[in-house]
Amino acid sequence: MPTGARLTIDALKREGVKVIFGIPGLSNMQLYDAFVEDLMNGELRHVLMRHEQAAAHAADGYARASGIPGVCTATSGPGATNLVTGLITAYWDSSPVVAITGQVPRSTIGKMSFQEADAVGATEDVVKYAYQVRKFDEIPPAIKNAFYVATTGRPGPVVVDIPRDIFYEKTDNIKWPEKPTIRGYKPFKTIIDPIAIKKTAEMLVNAERPVIMVGTGVVWSNATKEVLDLAETLIAPIVSTLPGKSAIPHDHPLYLGAMGYYGRAEASMAALESDMMFVVGARLSDRTFTSYDEMIETRKKFAMINIDPTDSERTIRMDVALYGDAKILLREIHKAVLELGKKNDRSAWMKRVKELKDYYSQFYFNDDKTKMRPWKVLKTIRQNLPRDAIVTTGVGQHQMWAEVFWEVLEPRTFLSSTGMGTMGFGLPAAIGAKMARPDKVVVDLDGDGSMMMTGTNFATAVDENIPVISIVFDNRSLGLVRQVQDLFFNKRVVGVDYGPSPDLVKFAESFGALGYNATTYEELEKSIKSAIKENHPALIRVPIDKQELALPTLPPGGRLKQVIVTDPRKGS
Repeated sequence: MPTGARLTIDALKREGVKVIFGIPGLSNMQLYDAFVEDLMNGELRHVLMRHEQAAAHAADGYARASGIPGVCTATSGPGATNLVTGLITAYWDSSPVVAITGQVPRSTIGKMSFQEADAVGATEDVVKYAYQVRKFDEIPPAIKNAFYVATTGRPGPVVVDIPRDIFYEKTDNIKWPEKPTIRGYKPFKTIIDPIAIKKTAEMLVNAERPVIMVGTGVVWSNATKEVLDLAETLIAPIVSTLPGKSAIPHDHPLYLGAMGYYGRAEASMAALESDMMFVVGARLSDRTFTSYDEMIETRKKFAMINIDPTDSERTIRMDVALYGDAKILLREIHKAVLELGKKNDRSAWMKRVKELKDYYSQFYFNDDKTKMRPWKVLKTIRQNLPRDAIVTTGVGQHQMWAEVFWEVLEPRTFLSSTGMGTMGFGLPAAIGAKMARPDKVVVDLDGDGSMMMTGTNFATAVDENIPVISIVFDNRSLGLVRQVQDLFFNKRVVGVDYGPSPDLVKFAESFGALGYNATTYEELEKSIKSAIKENHPALIRVPIDKQELALPTLPPGGRLKQVIVTDPRKGS
């Protein structure tokens, strides 16, 4: 006779779950007991993380790398609340994560019980859906509903909170739901509006300076080919949001890079100079459009594809808004464009785009024989990784350098916390990505500040034999904060500089990981090759000058036209 805990595991397995990231505690211990046999026979894999935030990040990385939901679990109270940062990170970046939290027994809920916290209340504003199971027979539909909500419409995280006394209940009367039944939830549908499709096609064909901007929606709809087909037909340059970097191969001649606050200047300038912008799967956050007024003042036409209808209403009024799956709608638009035929010669526009690329490239690739430059570090890493290697990042200057200089060559191979900007995302996300794609080389591009947030999960990587490689840009500082203080707070640098602790190589080695200290590009190359060959968790430390800036950048609250591409401290 199955228990509620066993029922929960069976429900997860029916949804195709193979891996669970988590930490056991009093209120989810019965859940762990229920899957012992599944671990022994290889039907499930449990990855013991070192903090619940990391468990959520790992599930998030698993989801982004695989395209299917990642699953994490935590106990009640602090276990559940520790998940919050990871869940909001997944929510802001539209990643499907299902979190199963244990809860105190129903009879003690609301009585300030030991390790009691309102998991639903704590998470409902940072997830797509949070639900507390109150009866045994609610478990099967609750799990099915969770996966349905997480994966339909705009993907996102879901929480299922289960009081531990339900885990102990038993029954033979099990009813498995054939389909999800969740009151009031209607996932966004694809609407094929012939008039809107034709109007969008006409705008694209008639534009003299069109730009296609791609975001995370292109990744989740697997619409890379459709974007490239349309861009090549129109001969239109492509720019992206930061998470949209994972959608387009960077060696494609029409891709200019990520635009925005720390994006490539040529991408931002092309977006500004365009007379028509076609937005696909992006919500136009303030990191991409730093001033909505600036965009409106260009008087360009806007068309958007988005699964979420509210995205066409939040920021800039769209001339045409199409709702639904980007892959389906792009095919319809491309068909309409072909029927209309090309009307405008884009040679002048492409010449201007090339001028922008050539002009700004002079600022990007300056070398220095006395120290390692971030762009060249990233180039060295790229040259020594397979084309399909998966790269995650932490948050900070290293992330901004990756935004500008990291070349994504295959879709879904660049994973970063972009909406929430969560330090510590990189290593646990890499662990999750490696679990999802064990056949791929997985590298975490990290900073010393971010590494200190979740670096203890090297213990997980070693114990669980998950061979991820962290390459840490070590400048002994919270570099991005330091940069803003230095440039825009009258050099009043405070609260950002680290001392000599820790020695990152010894830090990694203390967990049983490999540690490399790469002080030259040659040593970096050798370290990467060695780490891949050893197939063991590894950390490669790369020293970066504390004065190094993440450029391009903008002044706080600045417009894209105010882009800073040279070090203002040098009077350049």
